Amino acid sequence: MSAPQTIQTVRLALVTLTPLFLGGADPRGQPELRASSVRGALRFWLRALLGGCYGTDGAALTEVRRLEAETFGEASGRDSAGASRVLVRVLPASRARSGSGQAASFIHPWDTPRHYPRSYLFFSMASSKVRGQEIPARSFIDPHFEFDLELASRPGVPEQEARKALYTAVRAAWLLLHLGGLGARARRLGGALAHRPVPRRDAEGQVEMAVPRHLKLPFALDPSPKQAAQELGEALTALRKGFDGSPHANSARPAWEVLDPRWCRIWVFGERDWTSGERGWPAVADAIGTWLRDTRRQLPTAQRLVFGAPLVIPQRRESVPPPPGYEQADRRPSPLWLTVTRARNGNLLGIATLFQCQFLPRHSTSPEQLEQLYTSIAQAVNTLPNVAEVHYE
Repeated sequence: MSAPQTIQTVRLALVTLTPLFLGGADPRGQPELRASSVRGALRFWLRALLGGCYGTDGAALTEVRRLEAETFGEASGRDSAGASRVLVRVLPASRARSGSGQAASFIHPWDTPRHYPRSYLFFSMASSKVRGQEIPARSFIDPHFEFDLELASRPGVPEQEARKALYTAVRAAWLLLHLGGLGARARRLGGALAHRPVPRRDAEGQVEMAVPRHLKLPFALDPSPKQAAQELGEALTALRKGFDGSPHANSARPAWEVLDPRWCRIWVFGERDWTSGERGWPAVADAIGTWLRDTRRQLPTAQRLVFGAPLVIPQRRESVPPPPGYEQADRRPSPLWLTVTRARNGNLLGIATLFQCQFLPRHSTSPEQLEQLYTSIAQAVNTLPNVAEVHYE
């Protein structure tokens, strides 16, 4: 009789840093923290990593999809990878401080006054009136909500394949925690997460609170933006080398968001008093909201399209069309991700990630116009407090 297969598991103790807007069947109803939403975010960051290593043309996309499917699965069919090799579960916090039974106490409607700069980041979450009908405010899961994310190998998957898929999922989770977020407004500080400290016994038998390390990746960064940027750069370089990333994978502007140093710039910034306490994140969000509002206002109205399309002007009840040569698209999210991560001393660090990919479909003979604005965005990012750019290969 063969020995039973060991299920390989990595459990990440997480905490929300900013409001998490994650609706269920009713986007304006009760927020729901679901494994499917986490899996979708993990897919995004894995695809960004793989696209930066292999490219985004037809042949490269086939390889990216294969590796993504080997980790998170795909729809069944002939020659398909089938079910996910990694099971994603959202569980109550191990310390039971939050837990699913107490989640209701962490849920609140977004009722922050519109004149607060943080409301600029979360403007679409507020109550509004559309065609005379009152639309209620979105509810969110409060910062400091604790839960555990479990990544486990699927039973029946060969051990070596299971380990490879699990490690790949952990790498995607690391990217999600430092560069992204969950739910609505994830590109504008919404749903930022951090790996929270857990009890650990040192060599002398003393118990201390520490953030675990997985695959030698720094899940908590140095409080100094300069040092944190260096840590991020070294880790990103190691991630890309692990997938045999090529410096020439994207010789032309990529079709979608990829972590390629030629087409993706990342910065770390922050102030010493950016704490993660109850009064901490609003101050950070107000600072970043003020910066984003002022940056957009310095651009002519038509050029603000580069921060996300369609660009709607409520007073005129119309949308700004793309420049000549570009095709109209239903929606194009902002190429600039703004989020926060938590440093080892508990403070918050701002992270700005600028994906310089093709913004809108355009005719082959048309010159780039909107993409040229990426340089202006990068110049504006460099005005953030104590900013340091991440350098990676």
